[in-house]
Amino acid sequence: MNRIPYINIADIQIWMIYLMPFSKEIRTDYNIVNKLQQQCIEEKIFGMGWGVSGIEVGTEMTQQWVKKYIEKCDNQQKDLSKQALEGYRRIKKGDYVIMRLKDNHYYVGKVQSDSPTYLYKENDALCEHFSWGAKVERWVEYTGEDMVPSEIVGRFSQRMHQTIQKIAPYRQRLLVIAMYENKISKEKRIYNIPKLHVTIDNFVRSLTYSELEDLVADYIDSKHNCEGYRLRPSTCKNSQQKYEFRFVAKGKKPITCQVKNQRDIEIGNYVDDTEYERIYFFCGKWDQETVEKLRERYKNNPQLYIISPNELFDILKDTYVFESRAWMDFYDLDASVIMPDKLFLEGYNKVEDVKAVKTMNDYTMSNDFVCFFKREEFYYSVEFGAFILDSHTNQKDLTREEERKQIEKIVERVNSHME
Repeated sequence: MNRIPYINIADIQIWMIYLMPFSKEIRTDYNIVNKLQQQCIEEKIFGMGWGVSGIEVGTEMTQQWVKKYIEKCDNQQKDLSKQALEGYRRIKKGDYVIMRLKDNHYYVGKVQSDSPTYLYKENDALCEHFSWGAKVERWVEYTGEDMVPSEIVGRFSQRMHQTIQKIAPYRQRLLVIAMYENKISKEKRIYNIPKLHVTIDNFVRSLTYSELEDLVADYIDSKHNCEGYRLRPSTCKNSQQKYEFRFVAKGKKPITCQVKNQRDIEIGNYVDDTEYERIYFFCGKWDQETVEKLRERYKNNPQLYIISPNELFDILKDTYVFESRAWMDFYDLDASVIMPDKLFLEGYNKVEDVKAVKTMNDYTMSNDFVCFFKREEFYYSVEFGAFILDSHTNQKDLTREEERKQIEKIVERVNSHME
């Protein structure tokens, strides 16, 4: 059996960058925006706007210079985003940045600069648009959304975009790193991120909202296609609050559905909707037990049907989603993943709650994780089949060297019984 890998991402951050240093009026001009963004790709840079004169090009983004910059912005009446400024100030060498540009291509880069520097240069076609920015080692490109992990696409689907945003969830952090490393030679890879193991417990989080809707449509089609029902694309409108889309058949009542990823559905609001042959519901928050309880509650309403996670997961395993490049490159349905209760943890003390963790030998266990340390910074993840140091423990009684030794001890002890 292969060793369980150990991935240390405690010292790096992942940043979403909105590369749009233009006024609101110009942001809609595709040619102007695209030209500048492509120049940034060629020059291997990224940055924020609000450039002001009076600061030398190349000045390092220290607290002292940030303070002076803010004063100059105030004097020159620049509508500065201090939140964006603080985000850029935290960027450091080795961090990763991801952008979606005007042409809908995605770019991931690894920061080469020790810290951001001042880029603004008056009458320079490129740099006159920026204030602070940084250089990357290279940009790797993804030309279509079907090549990008679904939950990363989901992060960029929000209508309002911040100039810079830190990506905190560990799954998304690892997936962005994987996007970068999948495009470089194996010899230059540092982390070698395993594919994300998709299970009945996490498949909803691995899909975009649109993919989840498509999956429900596939499920309905599998049930009613033989009855002559066909999906009517014109009914798929975001403006419809109560329903997602309709299936129609000649001489029969239509079939419809409601789909929510992580928000509840008030099924009681649909009890009197008798104009439909069947109304299907799927909510990513509902486990099998919850579905059974809801089915019992609405058993006298035969037109209402609640889809269980098991039913939808069965459809997912056979649907087109797994034929997309992203699913082949970043996700895996292999059932051979090592579950938490199969890890060799003899000599360590299992406790029921993280609050009960008192020593380095204590751990908590769930279906998806084995968590060590008081704030669960170090854990075994079933989703990636790997040990992960998410962040440093920062315990007063534990130095970084002691932290490293404790982690290596756990990893080696478990792996010695896996071989």
